[in-house]
Amino acid sequence: MTRAVLFDLDDTLFDHRTSARAALSEVHRRHAAGVDFTRFEALHTGHLEELHAEVLAGRLSIDDARRERFRRLFAAVGVDADAAAVDRIAAAYRAGYVAARRVVEGAAALLEAVRAHARVAIVSNNLLAEQRDKLHFCGIASLVDELVVSEEVGVSKPDPAIFEVALARLGVGAGEAVMFGDSWTADIAGAARAGIRAVWFNPRRAPRPAEPPDVAEVFALTPPDDVLPILLGTADAG
Repeated sequence: MTRAVLFDLDDTLFDHRTSARAALSEVHRRHAAGVDFTRFEALHTGHLEELHAEVLAGRLSIDDARRERFRRLFAAVGVDADAAAVDRIAAAYRAGYVAARRVVEGAAALLEAVRAHARVAIVSNNLLAEQRDKLHFCGIASLVDELVVSEEVGVSKPDPAIFEVALARLGVGAGEAVMFGDSWTADIAGAARAGIRAVWFNPRRAPRPAEPPDVAEVFALTPPDDVLPILLGTADAG
């Protein structure tokens, strides 16, 4: 019996990808229009992921990491940007990101449906204040029983320890929980290492990795009546 559902936040309930692309598109338009956007975005994503790990490890502040990300990005594409320009661009990106924030369609309805049957936790690799703010912005904070964030607990997905913290806070065993998220490495493989059944949120319909096998797959959060049985383990995912 599923007594708890662990949700990833970014690009599962909160639409980080859309927010980031909107903010980056404006930076590209204003400062690097001659650079192919696909390449620009790929470089930005790579630098973001690399520096985000430094933020989670406490070696960089989130603001310093953002500035360093754009310094590296503009150096990589051959666009001159001094320190003052990088500061302005980083601030403009953050403002654009905040302005473009949005919840993934159906997130609130799905959480409401889940909470009628099971407890809910968010398990996220990020900063605590940042994720709390997103939950309140999306209007789903009241639907979450526990928020487990890597900054707070000192370990990140896919390490089984962060899932174990969530299970302990919810008072359930691994066999009574399911993890739902968009990252195969962090959410699906990580949950499997912790002995937790996983359901993959795959709205882009990316190819399914081979391991772990037999993972249920969901392409949209709507309608909740279709997703709920998959999360609770009472229906086949197809």
